Amino acid sequence: MKVYVIAFTKKGTILAEKICQKLEKAMCFSMKVAQDDIEIVTSLDNWTQRAFEEADGIVFVGACGIAVRAIAPYLKNKYQDPAVVVADEKGQYCISVLSGHIGNGNVLAEKVANITNGTPVITTATDVNGVFAVDVWAKENGFLYLEQEKAKKVMKEISAALLGEKTVGFDSMFYCNKLPKGLVATKDCEIGISVSIYKQNKIFQRTLALIAPVVHIGIGCKKDTSFEEIEQSVFSVLEEENIAIEAVAAVATINLKQNEKGLLTFCQSYQKHLNIFSAEELSNVEGDFTASEFVLEKTGVDNICERAAMCSAQNGKIIVSKKAKNGVTVALAMKTMMLSFS
Repeated sequence: MKVYVIAFTKKGTILAEKICQKLEKAMCFSMKVAQDDIEIVTSLDNWTQRAFEEADGIVFVGACGIAVRAIAPYLKNKYQDPAVVVADEKGQYCISVLSGHIGNGNVLAEKVANITNGTPVITTATDVNGVFAVDVWAKENGFLYLEQEKAKKVMKEISAALLGEKTVGFDSMFYCNKLPKGLVATKDCEIGISVSIYKQNKIFQRTLALIAPVVHIGIGCKKDTSFEEIEQSVFSVLEEENIAIEAVAAVATINLKQNEKGLLTFCQSYQKHLNIFSAEELSNVEGDFTASEFVLEKTGVDNICERAAMCSAQNGKIIVSKKAKNGVTVALAMKTMMLSFS
């Protein structure tokens, strides 16, 4: 988390510097002091605009009113705004002002309070009432949403239901430990949370569909296979299995194919990491795979796509065995995952 910390007095700058020394990726700014590790600020308005564009979190050491007036022109929404925390010059109170959940403002306030030996001031309703915060949990676990605007609306409804002590359904294809208060493992609710890898997964009348990025695609292909052929083959398999592209964590293949332009373009286009494995690494994977004498003769391993998917998924499990499409072989493996609410 990249954090910008600014102070307005000499005394405040001393505390700001202390905060920066304890926080990773923190930069110190001051409107009164300039030295090697502190950048002088001449315009608070310009600095705040820069901070909103560059930083994940902002800490104002000074009066809350100064911070509020400074950030007001640049506010968008809680999904885009950085976390904003205000600490008084003595560090007695560290107030989470903006993006408490999604932007980790509450977490930042607690970190700053630990540094200053102060008290974090958290005002978000779910935290104050000790209620499960679905937005924070989803972010912490790296879950993705298929429909952003719809998801935001349903998340608000879920929080409101939990605050009103109503039951919210929970359905998951993954094993999970004890559910937090308010969530019930049932499909018989009007509103609920679903965690899966599936594109079409409307379990409840109002469903917050969370996608877990745990699927790994193993790919084998002929030399000079085009991007279009790889894209068509992959999406053909995903559509057949109702698996969302958002559920794909990475693509994998043998090192003989690591420079294939079509494969590289596919990974770049869909922002998927490409994992490369040697024939020896692939051969060492245990399991029942679709063997091919031809592939063994050409590459030194009897199967590329299934074995590569398994290697990438850290020996999870094959969920789609080898499928051949347009000279491209595709297999899907899923990394083992257990949900936790602690």
